[in-house]
Amino acid sequence: MHYVFGAYSLYPDRAELTGPDGTVRLEPKAFAILRLLVENHDRVVSREEMIEVIWGGRFISDAAVSTALKFARKAVGDDGERQTMIRTIHGLGHRFVASVDRRVDATTLVRAVEPAPEQTDRRPTIAVLPFAQAASDAMQVGDGLADEIITSLARMRWLRVVARDSTFRFRQDGIDLVGLRRVLGAGYALNGRVELVAGRLNVTVTLIETQSGSVIWADRISPRLDDLHLARQEITTAVIGALDLQISQAEAATARTKSTEMLDAWGAYHLGMSHLLRFNARDNTIAEGLFERATLMDPNFATAFAGRAFALQQEASQAFTSNTAPVIAEMRKMAERAVELDPFDPFANMVMGRVHQISGKPDDGLFWYDRAVEVSPNFVKGHYARGMTDMLAGRTSLAHAGLDTSIHLSPMDPLLGLMLTFKAMSFFVDGKLDQAQHWIQIAVRCNQVHYLILTSPAVVNHAAGKTEEAKRWATHLRNLRPDATVEPYFLSMNFANADTRSVVRNALHALGIPD
Repeated sequence: MHYVFGAYSLYPDRAELTGPDGTVRLEPKAFAILRLLVENHDRVVSREEMIEVIWGGRFISDAAVSTALKFARKAVGDDGERQTMIRTIHGLGHRFVASVDRRVDATTLVRAVEPAPEQTDRRPTIAVLPFAQAASDAMQVGDGLADEIITSLARMRWLRVVARDSTFRFRQDGIDLVGLRRVLGAGYALNGRVELVAGRLNVTVTLIETQSGSVIWADRISPRLDDLHLARQEITTAVIGALDLQISQAEAATARTKSTEMLDAWGAYHLGMSHLLRFNARDNTIAEGLFERATLMDPNFATAFAGRAFALQQEASQAFTSNTAPVIAEMRKMAERAVELDPFDPFANMVMGRVHQISGKPDDGLFWYDRAVEVSPNFVKGHYARGMTDMLAGRTSLAHAGLDTSIHLSPMDPLLGLMLTFKAMSFFVDGKLDQAQHWIQIAVRCNQVHYLILTSPAVVNHAAGKTEEAKRWATHLRNLRPDATVEPYFLSMNFANADTRSVVRNALHALGIPD
């Protein structure tokens, strides 16, 4: 595939530009800017996006960007005065304004089954608008809230967040969805309204899909104003937890409307996550295939490698295979590759920790969980994995803190059943069997297909002397998983205390579950 504009042709696969006199020599950064502008000729590309895509988000001086733009213009016979090809949109960025014809080469069709060449940034993009607030309010916090949400969202490596300076230029009474999509490339917009009422900070937030104008999610958060810092933190935490889940689900829903051949790397990743979190062998296999497709399309896609590692971890821990050793070895390989590609991806750090956990050394994963949360303080899976590890080690007060944080951050999370199961088992470890029974009953209402969640109520009820209830859950486990054994349970629930392991093993044996 290549692009034709005027007397010029741009070939992304060959990193080549041709003009009236043949090949045009162009230094790599200038070519990358020209390609980015041409491929996105239907919208304005901000300077922040150029830096993110071409320089990897590193600190770059304005002079360096301006120089690359100057060379790109010169290569296509343009300059800063005429701007017949590349036009400056003051305060917003640059746009390629010449007519562009996209053409498919014969060789492109032949190579369609091969890994795709590196694309410009295809992550879902969100624009957080300044929150509206009555001018008469004594305390103006709307802009600050939006700014904090932008900062927190930017820590999510799978999501592209439009910079504050760009989104705040859309401050107006009505939401310009067309402008947000065409000018900023935002597929999603978050807006809000702030009201100070009776000692409370009432914030209404709405997530909108910019193409259709559909409301994907809306909520009202009303913390007390006793401590403004804590109130703002509560609002930001609630919004980030919801957006992490809602945008992922929306992207998966969009991906499901496309044939597999039409999916890009990010679409394959989000669809893979939706299959992964159904917790059954068939969907887990589909998820592994989608993650692999994403990594073949983009070999530098760290989050997709992390997804593959997570799917392999589930394949082993849920006994979707009888030979776990090569699966765990492949999981380690995928996790190490994810961290190598992006050491600051919280998901990559989390799955690296899970490698240690499933290899029988749970505490060796603490470094990775702590780093995941340090990189992204609202990363639910990091708090949840840390809580699980503390529970296994008998550090139950720390376990409660981590698990309660993850539940608070994402009360509708697909992993909620597991969070509640580990909370129940932390009480089991402490010998508080009444509370363990209470929480395991809540856990099984959320999920009755995951191996750990199916097995734990049998263990808890047997230990509490509720033999008939324990037998009922053991029967339910065998009906769903006739091949059920003790080994997969201990692969994840590798308790540090030998007496705890003995109690669990004896309970499962008594209920007819073999080693």
